[in-house]
Amino acid sequence: MTGPETPMVGPGSEPFRMSKLGKHSAIYGIGILLNKAVAFLMLPVYTRYLSPADYGVLHLVVMTIEVVSIAAGSWLARGIFRYYHKETTPDGKKRVLSTSLFLLAGSYAAAALVTVGIAPWIAEAVVGPEPQHVFTVRLAAASLGFESLVLVPVAFLRLRHRSGTFVTVNAVKLVLQVTFNLIFIIPLGMGVNGVVLSGLLSSLLIGVWLSAYLLRETGFGFSGQAARDLFRFGAPLMGVQIASVVLTFGDRYFLRRAGDTAAVGIYGLAYQFGMLPVTLAYLPFSQVWDPMRFELAQRNDRDELYSRGFIYMSLMMVTMTLLIALFVGDFLRLVARPAFLPAAYLVPIILVAYVVGSWTAFMNLGIFMKERTEWFTLANWVAAIVALGGYLFLIPRYLTWGAAVATAIAYIVRHVMVYAISQRLWPIRYQWGPVVRLCGIATAVCLMSLLAPSMSVVLSVLLRLGLFGLYLAGVWWGNVLRPADRHLLKVMIRSPKRARAVFLAK
Repeated sequence: MTGPETPMVGPGSEPFRMSKLGKHSAIYGIGILLNKAVAFLMLPVYTRYLSPADYGVLHLVVMTIEVVSIAAGSWLARGIFRYYHKETTPDGKKRVLSTSLFLLAGSYAAAALVTVGIAPWIAEAVVGPEPQHVFTVRLAAASLGFESLVLVPVAFLRLRHRSGTFVTVNAVKLVLQVTFNLIFIIPLGMGVNGVVLSGLLSSLLIGVWLSAYLLRETGFGFSGQAARDLFRFGAPLMGVQIASVVLTFGDRYFLRRAGDTAAVGIYGLAYQFGMLPVTLAYLPFSQVWDPMRFELAQRNDRDELYSRGFIYMSLMMVTMTLLIALFVGDFLRLVARPAFLPAAYLVPIILVAYVVGSWTAFMNLGIFMKERTEWFTLANWVAAIVALGGYLFLIPRYLTWGAAVATAIAYIVRHVMVYAISQRLWPIRYQWGPVVRLCGIATAVCLMSLLAPSMSVVLSVLLRLGLFGLYLAGVWWGNVLRPADRHLLKVMIRSPKRARAVFLAK
């Protein structure tokens, strides 16, 4: 939001320009949007060639593989940024990356082989013992085996701010996935197995390409010390990941028992929209912010920079959240079969959970700076226990509504704990006022939309466009942005050349 003429300066610090964060976030956003476009380009195909029950099977299998990825060692990747920046020599930084790649490649391959072997047991426990479900689990396990080849190279791109390469990778992956999906689902009629096979082939091709790219830069070095550091830092986070699976996916298993796979399919579709703000707003931001926030920790003006980053991130998240809440119903009326339409009513509750979740991810810095990741694990497990209680009590009574409400409550509990602990360990003075006003404006507009009478798609879209304009006016005049930010936006709107200069500023 800050251009070349308004650098951030703290006592004893070199100027820091927020335009760097904005520039790379925008580029990463394009890449992530391309990747996410697969799901939405294929949504009309999925909702016409797959039933809600098929969609439920797909979600249950994907969730199960997420659980397996924890055993595979995905938590090892969480320490890459920390120890990369701790190293003081270029060779040491390279060894952190190459060591991470070799560790994850071996652990993921082992987990995939074990999962293939026990696929009949997993299929029977999760979706049913039918042969096609066993084959689906085995395909998903094979896809998992190649995911490790992507994790570390993508971290490397983020560390080096190679956002253009990131976009190229996602564009290639988009073409591959759409092509494979269209072939496997429509002419070959492979259904759920076609979707999983598309992911497997895409992960294989992209993973091999990215791993070769990384090793050309880092060489084949392996550091025992780096491996021990990654284990020490990441091991407590295994518990975080298990708890996160409970928070994110556990409700689907309860829905499967209390209802059926059709209920899981409808809820899974709602979740796909509920997570969109994370994908389209928070993830592009975090691609730059996560490695950058450790760099900012030593600056004298760190509190101001962290606080402004929090406001800008919240602005992106809340704006995207409101857009989805306003238009998801009309979108589904246009592209989905009537059986999927109830998903639209669940989306706003899930959106609330993920806005709060983005705050948690932003504000956990104190825990990570002090390397006290066991506290993060504790907060996630308390939230997971709250979620399980909600699932047990609410899902049998209210099914998908109970699942959504239980999830939102658990996310709020986790945020309160993480924020309190992180502030105690390493305090940061955040500015909550603009964010509270922003959320109040968005909530008022969303309530107006929910209270609107039923109408045609065209009239509904026009009404909601007007409501979104009302939200933008509220943000502009509601003291959410600083006067300097409003001035800069005016200048950029009036002068495209100036906008380009701000965007390209380093």
